[in-house]
Amino acid sequence: MNKSTLKNLTHAHAWLGLIISGVLMIVFVCGSLSFFRYNIVQWDSQYHAPAPLAGEVAPIATILDNISAHNYTIPAHHNLLISLPTEEKPYYYTAFETETDDGHHQDYQLNFDANTGEQLPINTEQFYLSDMLYMLHISLLLPYGTEIVGVITLLFFVMVLSGICMVLKKLVSHFYQYRLKRNKDTYLDGHTLIGISSLPFTFIFALTGVMFNLSILLQAGFGFAVFKGDIPALIKTAGFFDLPHVEESGNSISNNSIDVIVKKVRADYPEHKIVAVNLYGAGDENGVAEIRLQKHHDLIPTTHVTYALKDATKLADYNAIEAPTAATYTTLSSLHFGEFGGITLKFVYFILGLGCCYLILSGNLIWLEKRENNRQQSKRGLAFVKAMTLALSTGTLIAVACSFVGTRFAPLSWPRTELLPTLFFCAIGISLIHALFNSIKRQAIRRAMVQQLVCAAILFAICPLYDLIQVVSGYTPHAYLQLDVFLVNAALLLTALFCFSLGKYQHATRPSTTEESLTMSRSVS
Repeated sequence: MNKSTLKNLTHAHAWLGLIISGVLMIVFVCGSLSFFRYNIVQWDSQYHAPAPLAGEVAPIATILDNISAHNYTIPAHHNLLISLPTEEKPYYYTAFETETDDGHHQDYQLNFDANTGEQLPINTEQFYLSDMLYMLHISLLLPYGTEIVGVITLLFFVMVLSGICMVLKKLVSHFYQYRLKRNKDTYLDGHTLIGISSLPFTFIFALTGVMFNLSILLQAGFGFAVFKGDIPALIKTAGFFDLPHVEESGNSISNNSIDVIVKKVRADYPEHKIVAVNLYGAGDENGVAEIRLQKHHDLIPTTHVTYALKDATKLADYNAIEAPTAATYTTLSSLHFGEFGGITLKFVYFILGLGCCYLILSGNLIWLEKRENNRQQSKRGLAFVKAMTLALSTGTLIAVACSFVGTRFAPLSWPRTELLPTLFFCAIGISLIHALFNSIKRQAIRRAMVQQLVCAAILFAICPLYDLIQVVSGYTPHAYLQLDVFLVNAALLLTALFCFSLGKYQHATRPSTTEESLTMSRSVS
């Protein structure tokens, strides 16, 4: 590659990274936390969680009878989802959508006691923290956010490829190089080292991110071009699971058959775990039950088995491995979420996700260091990039910490779906404003960083200290929650310690006013 091409590629790589760094930082931070969504839910619900399983579990038919007693109008083409109780989640969870005469739809999420079958006063929206982090990862909680993140991910994919081309010539000889004398060299070597080390991870995540977030656009374009708008035909040709289609007969049947079906499935698929039961036309003679099974540590883990509700006869089973297109999509999905590798792979993914956060920050810092002493560079532009970089790092930490504090201490009557996103974005906004006011002088921006790090440390420490006080006062979480509560609180404390230590280090290494003046004088002269 000649020098001119390399220079143009470097400029494109730098500017693309700077432009998308804000969105990309939120996507990676929230995505890394989302690997532990289940643990966060358990931590979030510890003070309001139902008692552990005790005695015989109520049959599914009892849950269906209780739902039927409220006369919900659930169309036959809509599913009624039932999640069975487990040791870790000792209650029935149901979700369905009703339809009114004028065509309006309303979503319901109901929980039932595993032993009595009675409805529990638990609203899953009260424990919205983990869902919010995941939604921020995939859509930023914005209109058309999924498409926006998809475009950003596509640009990130281009950056990954351009980064490979930039370092390809010196990939082996300079891989272990890490210079510490100048900030620019330190940032550049760290950026290159982590970028190459995490290349398989970043490549897969960029590719699958585009696949997930832009799949609707790709599907629509391909469907209209090849199948003349017949999307169901496209899905069938690709070999994806086709949802059951039920025409209600009007003849009602007992709900007892679903328990017979579940027993059959457990006997026929002993190595699989029942993830969900989907009912289409529940209580009707033509109704169908779709049992979703999962086999751990498989790249294509999900199997769908359908049964007739009338006589519990098996109608069909489906696994994506039977269709090349569906199998490829499912495999890439598994590589993205890391479920097949258990907690070990999730932790590795988490570390790699944080490594990508360092890539974003170091890229911005390289851009700043290169232009810091350039007289032709706009001072306002530099100040804004400094403030944005600080808000991306410490500001995002403060936003996450505020979300944890908000979900722990806000009254349950306050809707979490509105409160937590507001807290998150307000925290980043305040961090950005604070950084802007301190972004003109290097000493001032360093002081602002120390202040924000200390603020983040205090916020991260609040929830673990509160839980510790509750334990000392005599409160003990249910046994099935204790490990998750401990892990999340330990992670929060470690993050608080990291923020405090980094803030203390930055404060100790802050140059004096005289040194700062000398540095500025040299740069001017």
